[in-house]
Amino acid sequence: MPSFDAINYSLRPSKTVQRKIVFSGMAILQHHLNLERMAYVGFGSIWFTDFTLAHRLLGVNDMISIEKDDIGYRRALFNAPYATVRVEPGFSYNVLPNLYRDASLAGRPWMVWLDYDYELNESICEDVRSLIENAPENSIVIITFNGKDGKYGRPAERPERLKALLGSVVPDALRPDTCKEDRIQGTLANLSLDFMQSIAADLARPGGFVPAFRLIYKDSTPMVTVGGVLPAKGAARVTRDVVDGAGWPGRPVKRITAPHLTMREAATLQAKLPSTVKLSRAIVQGLGFDLEDEQIEAFQTYYREYPAFAQIVT
Repeated sequence: MPSFDAINYSLRPSKTVQRKIVFSGMAILQHHLNLERMAYVGFGSIWFTDFTLAHRLLGVNDMISIEKDDIGYRRALFNAPYATVRVEPGFSYNVLPNLYRDASLAGRPWMVWLDYDYELNESICEDVRSLIENAPENSIVIITFNGKDGKYGRPAERPERLKALLGSVVPDALRPDTCKEDRIQGTLANLSLDFMQSIAADLARPGGFVPAFRLIYKDSTPMVTVGGVLPAKGAARVTRDVVDGAGWPGRPVKRITAPHLTMREAATLQAKLPSTVKLSRAIVQGLGFDLEDEQIEAFQTYYREYPAFAQIVT
C-alpha cells in the first residue's frame, strides 16, 4: 500500500513541527547564500505540503516531485498546487540522473528533501552518494527515514547492519546498546551525517559538505531527518558560521514529540506563552484539563510551530 493511502502527511503534529523547523533554517540559509534561483526536489506525494512551504516561504517556483506509484503519479498530477510543479514518474534512483542532465536545472542550487517512509537502506545511501556527487554548488541535501530499532535487525546484529550501510564512518567498536530503542535514532543521525561528509571529502568537493540539519521526531514511529549544505568554495566559511551560530534552529537537542491537542487545549496553552516560567502539570490542571509533563514541555518548546487543524462541517 502506498504511504499516502495510510497517512495524511499534512496532519501529523510532530511532522509539522519538524517541517517548519527545516524551512525556518532554509530561510536563514537563503538570506546568507546565493539561493534566489533555487529549485526544489522532493517527494510531494498527493499532499505537496513541503512544496507549498517552499513556494510560499522561500519563493521557490521550479519544483520537481518524484512519484514511484502509478496511481500516485496520476493523483499527484491532479493535486499539484502550482503550475510550476513538475511530477516525474519513477524511483528516485532512476529520476535523479535525468535531473542532473536537465539544462533548466543546471548551474543553480537545489533544495533536495527526500522524505522516505522506510528505513535507511542501500538504495537511500546510493541516492545520497549520487546527490553529493552531482548536485550543483550551494545545494542543500536532506533525507528523512524511519528510525525504529526493529527495522535494523536484531539488537546484536544492528552495528554490523549500520556498518554495511554506512561503511568506515561506523566504528568497529560500535556498541549494540547504542542501537537499541530510542538511542538508535541519535546513532543513525550522527553516522548518516558523518557518511555525507565522508562522501564529499572522497569526491573532493571544493566546499565540502556542511552538516546543518539533525532532527528526530515521532508521531506514530520515530523518524530521523539529517542533511546539510554543499557550499561553493567561497561560501563554505559563511555556511559554517550560520549553522554553528547560536540561533540556528536545525539541530534541536531533544526528540520532537508534539502532543495531540484539541483546538481549545492548544489555544488555552498558547495564551500562556511566551513565558519565562516553565509550564507545569499543576498549571495545566488549573486551566481545566491535564497533560503529561513531556507533552507540556514539547508544546512550550514548539508552540510557534504547532499546527492548527480544524474540521469543517457543511
